[in-house]
Amino acid sequence: MDKDMPFAAQSAAIFGEAWRLILASPLAVLLYLALMVGGAMLVDTNHWGEGADFAILAVDIGATFALTMILIVEGVPGGRTGSKGFGTYFGLSFLTGLAIGAGFLLLIVPGLYLWARWAPAYGFALAEDMDVSTAMGQSWDATRGHVVPILLAMLVPAAVSIAGTLAFLLVIDEHDAVSWPLALGGNALVYLGSVLSTAVGLAVFSLLARSGGATAEVFE
Repeated sequence: MDKDMPFAAQSAAIFGEAWRLILASPLAVLLYLALMVGGAMLVDTNHWGEGADFAILAVDIGATFALTMILIVEGVPGGRTGSKGFGTYFGLSFLTGLAIGAGFLLLIVPGLYLWARWAPAYGFALAEDMDVSTAMGQSWDATRGHVVPILLAMLVPAAVSIAGTLAFLLVIDEHDAVSWPLALGGNALVYLGSVLSTAVGLAVFSLLARSGGATAEVFE
């Protein structure tokens, strides 16, 4: 990416590539949203206990992995070149999640910085067949000088998910009752944000490590 380009232009290139990835796999995106929003609505509107919450979290991890792989295979230029799978995905999620979470707890800014630097790590791991540590290192190197536009792009899907979460926190009553409209609207925002976040991360990888389609020249 041309570091002399305005941040807005670089962020727009990321969004353009993310949208292209989503349009390359519309059925997968719709199935993910239907599965996760529908399942979360059932859990939220019924008192099934903590086991149900854990179950929907486990389903989300698996469904997000599947969506990530489909977006790579069907949308990222060059597709998947190796055989790394769920174990690598889970390990990468665990390690980066711990580090980013610690950064947010400490001063927030370190968490945001790490979040941007490791945005394309899933692409390096799953599309380039790298182990977790190598993918994190390659992601770190590739994003040097591009932190601000990447972070600006990633804050948009984060804001969508946060809006869904706030809907639950602000509207839920003293009896923890969740209505169907609230469950639908809140979960739709949360999981739409998850789709956008996944696509943005892979878009950064596509633009930095692959041809990235028509918007790649912004990242050269």
